[in-house]
Amino acid sequence: MKKIGVYSILGLVVAFSILSFSKLSQEYLLLQKVKAILVDYSRNLAPEKTYLHTDKDFYTNGETIWFKTYLVDGILHDRSDNSKVVYVELVNAQDSVIVQRKLFVDDIGASGDIQIDDNIAQGEYTLRSYTKYMLNDADPVVFEKSIPIFVQEIRTGLSAEQVPLAKALRGFERNTDKAIFGKPDIKFFPEGGHLVKGLPGTMGLEVLDAKGNGVALKGHIKNSKDEIVAPFESFEFGLGSVGFVPLQGEQYYASVIFKGTEQKFPLPEALASGCILSLKNREDHVLVQVASTTENGLEGTLLVGHLRGDLIFKRIGSSQDNASYATKIYTEELQDGVAQFTLFSGDGEPISERLVFIDNPENDARLTISAPTKTFGLRDKVNLSMALTDEEGEPLKGDFSMGVVSKNSSKGASNNIRSWLLLDSDLGGSVENPDFFFAEDSKQRKFLLDALMLTHGWRRFIWKDMLSKNVSKIPEYAPEKGIMVSGRTTKFKSPFQTKQTVTTLNLFGPELINSKKETNTQGEFVFGPFYFNGSLDATVEAYDSVPKFEYKRKNFSVFLNEQNEKLASKLKKTERTDRSTVELSQEYLKEEYRKKVNDFKYDPTKVTQLDEVIITEKKKTRTQISLESNPTSALTRSLFSRRVYTEDISGSKALSALDLIQRMPGIIVSGSYPRQEIRIIGMGQSSVMAGSDPLVLIDGVQSDFEFLRILRAMDVTFIDVVYGSDTAFWGSRGANGVIGVYTNPYIGIDRLVVEEYPGIARFKIPGFYKTREFYIPDYSKEDPEKPDYRTTLYWKPELTFNNQGKSTVDFFTGDTTGAYLVKVEGITNDGRPVNGLYDIEVVE
Repeated sequence: MKKIGVYSILGLVVAFSILSFSKLSQEYLLLQKVKAILVDYSRNLAPEKTYLHTDKDFYTNGETIWFKTYLVDGILHDRSDNSKVVYVELVNAQDSVIVQRKLFVDDIGASGDIQIDDNIAQGEYTLRSYTKYMLNDADPVVFEKSIPIFVQEIRTGLSAEQVPLAKALRGFERNTDKAIFGKPDIKFFPEGGHLVKGLPGTMGLEVLDAKGNGVALKGHIKNSKDEIVAPFESFEFGLGSVGFVPLQGEQYYASVIFKGTEQKFPLPEALASGCILSLKNREDHVLVQVASTTENGLEGTLLVGHLRGDLIFKRIGSSQDNASYATKIYTEELQDGVAQFTLFSGDGEPISERLVFIDNPENDARLTISAPTKTFGLRDKVNLSMALTDEEGEPLKGDFSMGVVSKNSSKGASNNIRSWLLLDSDLGGSVENPDFFFAEDSKQRKFLLDALMLTHGWRRFIWKDMLSKNVSKIPEYAPEKGIMVSGRTTKFKSPFQTKQTVTTLNLFGPELINSKKETNTQGEFVFGPFYFNGSLDATVEAYDSVPKFEYKRKNFSVFLNEQNEKLASKLKKTERTDRSTVELSQEYLKEEYRKKVNDFKYDPTKVTQLDEVIITEKKKTRTQISLESNPTSALTRSLFSRRVYTEDISGSKALSALDLIQRMPGIIVSGSYPRQEIRIIGMGQSSVMAGSDPLVLIDGVQSDFEFLRILRAMDVTFIDVVYGSDTAFWGSRGANGVIGVYTNPYIGIDRLVVEEYPGIARFKIPGFYKTREFYIPDYSKEDPEKPDYRTTLYWKPELTFNNQGKSTVDFFTGDTTGAYLVKVEGITNDGRPVNGLYDIEVVE
């Protein structure tokens, strides 16, 4: 009996050990899976981030936007090992690209410029930057900066003080500081995702009016007996937080008095039982508290914390934790930025999540800017000295840019590289004025930053999605390393019957570049990467892939892929010109007007000056404007033709050119892209004869119908279709109708190919943009009579520091008195964002 008892006890011990080991193994496997996902994310799926530093924050027609774009790894914020190509675009309010710059980033940054057209429409524009690799995200987070552009016309005898500002500011919405539009709405965000009855909980709150503006107000949390449980208050951007303990059997609501009437808002329903996750951000550490309503409710749970994919905390709940535990995470070894803490149940289900912002002063880069004096005379030389060190005084180096502009053309501390990289980019670019949270180191600012964390989720990293996906996922878009030429070869005139061939690429630059390779079995070829500025003429030739026929051209067609993938997503950020911008712009417009008048006086060929006249002509129609911008469109504009404008078609970004044509009466388009067919019905009968295609003209030049099939609507400004008697102008070629396509002149369709002979494609391949040099006068050597009314005194996109962390620059002031802002931005070699401001004044 004793032996049986001993064996029974041993059996129970073994059984419990097996169960315990099984449960521990399950938790351990979950932890290992989480680690694997984080490692894969950092190595293969890590995002890239871009940022734009511009010389000014708003402009007028005819000015130049000087900019520098920064491209960094999305985790460490240092040099990216993926992409080397960045696109910078100026986009109008209709989401149409006005100007695009393609830049090569050799290290971290690349500079560029955009000359604003004199005839640009006044309004709010957006300057954005992104890489092709970013398009792997379904909803890319790209850097976007609102750029107001004001239009000025020079009038004879009209001084800067007489400029009609009311007209100049027309079209810009002005925010009022205290006006509330409609009844405020309150949204509550329980810490960790939910409230639990019987456990202390905290809720972030966001109070917005009908237009989405934050509202500051006071209110109370009340229970079902209308008793006050806790007061609350919202501050800047409508943010705030409130804490209380929800009790069993009680319902709660928020009560506010608005215009003398009580408004009630229900609170999220508290769970009857469960776990909560609470974080308190202290000066040097983060206090993590986890609690459960049941004894041993935390056993088998897993709590992990990561910062941009870097694992910073892990803890498996044990039986010793009972119903709660607390731990401290010291921030001295952590990077700055948004950290995500997630509590998983024993079966791997995320049950609670909380964001917290890590702000370790030891990570800060210290940039000091100084000068012998802050006051300078007209055309006076300015000497600036700069020092860049870490908190311990050790010198830092990196990639930086610097601008000196009139304070009237700048918002000062706005558009901060630090707030974008560390905060807004990881929250999806949805934070209103993220620079506010870095403007000063105060308790109020920290409180609102924590409230922001409570009301936002992690944009780039959603655990539920990550756990359900395969760890090794190949991105759809490979990072661009340079200029690539790709396409496919097919049987002649049969775009869907691919043929394996030998292809040869010829680039006709200062030196001929020749490259030959065999396509894959699907006829696909890729050449590159290449590095050159401007555009080059090029050809791709296709030969039979069978060796004995290598030098014998066969009947092949060569189709090229478009050079640049378009950013298909609609702009997410909608910034309005605020009151401060409008007030600043009034003085700025006077400065710019005086400069324009002066430029006309000394160089009238560059500025069109208008005498005041009484307009008697009618406003030009859009057809007249189309004729002026593209005279060849007169060929296809007639009584019996139809015209469709891309901008008139909702959702045209996702359409093909043939989809646009289908919107016209009398047109039948069948099939799906890129295998669509068209029939033009005119005079009551089909215009298609003998199964042949309509005549296709691209900007007045005859092209192939196969190219029309692959053309996207975003590449087109408008399309004409001609049928009936007007086709007689083209003779037999127009017997089946004429389709005139007029491309977007701002982007340029560099992939347009007119195939003259079988087996060869001739085209232009766009290179990288060659940046213009910023002009810096030297008044120590010359003193011209022409007045100098520059609003940008200095622009240096490549600011360097020596091994001691020192740098000096010098430049000359102009002939305009007033306050000027020195702004330096950039990134150190170890990934620390840097921004510095310095004021100078010019006096007579």
